[in-house]
Amino acid sequence: MELHTQDPTIQMVKKIAANGLIPVAIAFAVIAAFCFTTIRIGHVSGEEVGVLLDRFTGEVTIIEQSGAKIYNGIRHQFSVLDKTLQTLEMTESTSRGDRKGKDDILIKTKDGSDVYVDVKVQYRIIPEAADLVAATSGLGDAFKQKWARDYSRTIVRNSLGELTTEEFYDSSKRDAKLVLAQNSMNERLNRFGINIDSLVIPQRPHFYKEYEEMIKKKKLADQAVLEEQSKALAAKQKQNTMLVQETNRKNVSVEQFSGEMQQKIIQIKADSERGRKAADAYYQKVTVNATANLYELEKSAEGILAKRTAEANGIRELNNALSAPGGRTMVKLEYARRLADITFSGKPFVINGETERFEHLQGAASTQRKK
Repeated sequence: MELHTQDPTIQMVKKIAANGLIPVAIAFAVIAAFCFTTIRIGHVSGEEVGVLLDRFTGEVTIIEQSGAKIYNGIRHQFSVLDKTLQTLEMTESTSRGDRKGKDDILIKTKDGSDVYVDVKVQYRIIPEAADLVAATSGLGDAFKQKWARDYSRTIVRNSLGELTTEEFYDSSKRDAKLVLAQNSMNERLNRFGINIDSLVIPQRPHFYKEYEEMIKKKKLADQAVLEEQSKALAAKQKQNTMLVQETNRKNVSVEQFSGEMQQKIIQIKADSERGRKAADAYYQKVTVNATANLYELEKSAEGILAKRTAEANGIRELNNALSAPGGRTMVKLEYARRLADITFSGKPFVINGETERFEHLQGAASTQRKK
């Protein structure tokens, strides 16, 4: 029985052979095989940076954009580097850390003591310098071991080794040395495409047991010293407080005394002003009265002067009148008038017919005048 159907592949081959396309098919197959064996597709995620190495020239191309990258697998080598923040923990604890077993760092202090410290390093590669990482550390995660771990241990050991044992116990001095160590590491590692973000000692360093006891005793002694210093400070503060209080009291007393003195000064000035005003008033009063009296006396004197002047003028006029020819007659008449009532008695003495003496008898005349 003859089969009326054939395999589709056989039919296609017969058709190609009938049309003379066998060379073209062979060429297409060769090209497809070449592409299949040489063309590669690499993938770069958002947390990675791609590095494409040219095996013939040694040129390195950095691929920061995430996505797929097609490259020639014969000529190029493609790899990705993790650009996220990496954490390296070197600790004595066997349950964590990058390595199994005890992995802390032994520090030889400046004075010869041994101190064990746990160190935690956080670092990352610099994406734009990924070619430097690949050139110095190779592709992959080799940089984590070669630079981050080994270099960190060396720098930390050297930097902290500059401290004495007593200084090592002071966290502020340890931290200062760690800052210097981190700066030194970045100064050198940035040239190889690696940056140290932080460098810390997460736990208290471990000393020898004997030294731990000495430290405890020293801490107790330091605590006792601090207590005494605190007491001294409290006493000093109390003294300062008392001094301030006494100073305040003194200032208050001085202010009160000054206020009283000021009041007295004001009172004295007021009394003095009142006395001055009273003296001025008395002076004004006396001056006015004296002026009035003077005026009155002046007027009185003027009146007396005028009166006496008038009298003097009258007497002068009378004298002038009496000095005239008729004046003697008037005087005689006045004498006669005044002698009209007088009685004269006596005995005359006549010598040579002339009266030489006349004796007046006062008693008889007086008696007669009384009658």
